[in-house]
Amino acid sequence: MALGGLRERNKRRRAEQVLDAAALLFRERGYEGTHIEAIAEQALVAPATVYNYFATKPNLLMGLALRHVRASLPERRDFLRNLPEEPLQGVIAFESLLARQAMRPLSRECWRVILSAPFLEPEGPASRTGARLHTLILRHYIRLVLHYQAAGKIRASVDATALAEIIVGLTTQYFGNFVAAPSRPIDSLLDQLEHHIGIVLQGVLSSEASQK
Repeated sequence: MALGGLRERNKRRRAEQVLDAAALLFRERGYEGTHIEAIAEQALVAPATVYNYFATKPNLLMGLALRHVRASLPERRDFLRNLPEEPLQGVIAFESLLARQAMRPLSRECWRVILSAPFLEPEGPASRTGARLHTLILRHYIRLVLHYQAAGKIRASVDATALAEIIVGLTTQYFGNFVAAPSRPIDSLLDQLEHHIGIVLQGVLSSEASQK
């Protein structure tokens, strides 16, 4: 193996060590209660290595969020290939999947930091990573809408991207409310979403679908 390739491999391995350590300590001590020096000690690297790879703790958290998304993609793709028959069922089931996936690796506190990044540092790296996460969810929903249009459930005249943007706006708001609460159950989030998403979809369903 070439020297450059070996260096890159070692760099990726150390970065994964840092992410593993951060994930562990964020769970044990909380995001605010964890310092870069503790993460470095847990990862068996120098603090300078952590700063070199991630620069800031928010950037490190966004690295964890991106890793979570990459690991979650196969399950999401499988779901989108086998959607429920009705659009409302599809949206709520997909949101259930997203919420349960999100809570596996990261706490509510971590998600509050992630969701606040665009407001706290609009042009910063963490904010750009947050925008990437948002764009990915939007693409999922565009695919979902197009599926139901092809199935004759949503009117073909509806702008799929615009409808997906409305759904993502609502679901993001409700997910933010969910992580802001200390112990609100996911089912409560889904119940509220079902009511409001149902109102949105009622205006775009095909005549046949709206009569069911």
